[in-house]
Amino acid sequence: MAEATPGETLLKLLSAWNEADAGSRETILDEALAASFTYEDPNAPAPLDGRDGMAEYLTTFLKALPDVVLLPQGAPQVTHGTAMVHARLDRDGAPFARLIFVGHAEDGRLTRVTGFVESE
Repeated sequence: MAEATPGETLLKLLSAWNEADAGSRETILDEALAASFTYEDPNAPAPLDGRDGMAEYLTTFLKALPDVVLLPQGAPQVTHGTAMVHARLDRDGAPFARLIFVGHAEDGRLTRVTGFVESE
């Protein structure tokens, strides 16, 4: 089986934002993240490490904003092992925020993702 591209892997991770079931979210994270992984965005209190840190962050995010849906906007741009995708958060069906995610991958798994957030 072919190794996933950085863009495919980043989109896989972003699908976890829309997954209500914690067990299913953890499966997505297991498939997308390298053993050594870091996530950061302006709303995270500090960079998060590993699958468990990301799982905890997503659980907190979904509890705080249960009516939000993350929608990737177009195909990821990929340069070697780095992918970038634009996305939008919709809340109650209306645009809430625009985002950019940049992910670095090695061997088909993400090692680092940085999110940038703009208000809608």
